[in-house]
Amino acid sequence: MPVKLLREPLVHFLAVGVLLFLLFDLVPKDASDDAKVIEVGDDELITLITYRNPRLTPEAAVEYLAAQPEEQRRELVEDFVREEVMYREAIALGLNENNYSARRRLIAQLEYINQGFIYETLTLTDGDLQAHYEENRERYYVVPKATFTHVYFGDRRDDARNEDGRAPGQPGTDTPSIQAVANTELLFLNANKLPFHKAASRGDHFLYHRNYVDKDQEEVSSHFGSGFAREVFALTDETDGWRGPFKSDYGYHLVLISSLKPGYYPSLDDVRARVADDVTRLRVEQELDRTYREVQRTYEIRVPEAAP
Repeated sequence: MPVKLLREPLVHFLAVGVLLFLLFDLVPKDASDDAKVIEVGDDELITLITYRNPRLTPEAAVEYLAAQPEEQRRELVEDFVREEVMYREAIALGLNENNYSARRRLIAQLEYINQGFIYETLTLTDGDLQAHYEENRERYYVVPKATFTHVYFGDRRDDARNEDGRAPGQPGTDTPSIQAVANTELLFLNANKLPFHKAASRGDHFLYHRNYVDKDQEEVSSHFGSGFAREVFALTDETDGWRGPFKSDYGYHLVLISSLKPGYYPSLDDVRARVADDVTRLRVEQELDRTYREVQRTYEIRVPEAAP
């Protein structure tokens, strides 16, 4: 067989299929004919329906099945047969024995069923939401946001050296420092009142963006550094014109502020849906833990002492 053919994914797939069939053939078969019989009646289909939707009562599942057209019923039968075949083969291979993944799936299924019952009975009042909001106000605080553009001057300019080895900006050199270049540009921008959208051609290319719209201090810090972000958010949008130069992790920047929105605590009505989701999640977690503790008390727990 050519080497190229051996690398084909289809060949790998067929090889795995052959191995699985051989493996199934080696598994001891039940001597009784019943082991290969799958009964699919209304009871089996109703069981499948209630497994898929634990919130349905048995009576509702019966009504649901009776209302299904013939084509949908055939699909349910095929789904049941497929699951039953794969389940029996998995059991025959011993995949249910000492299998931690299967154990976790069973636990997850039980928790899902319990959650369904809790959601059905859970009720929240305005008092519940108000109390949770007051106790967790910081969680819903809306941080300050800034909208600005900037002109960037990279530190790479200061990497240049004159023939005598002195850096630009030192006495005896003709090349201005990067900060001096930025100060000169600041005078130009303000003298010409260059607006937000006409500054794109000025300065150097920045690693990230030219314009920043409704960004919080953490986002700005991730692009410029914390020092730059603190200086920008310390400004007020009452002063028109370009400001700076501000030092970042990459060089110097001239900044034109379009808006600085202060942080604030929203009213409960503004975040009611979010608070309700948080309270619901918390209540469900508490109820699941309470249910577990009640069931746990019905068991005798034995923990041997650790060996010295």
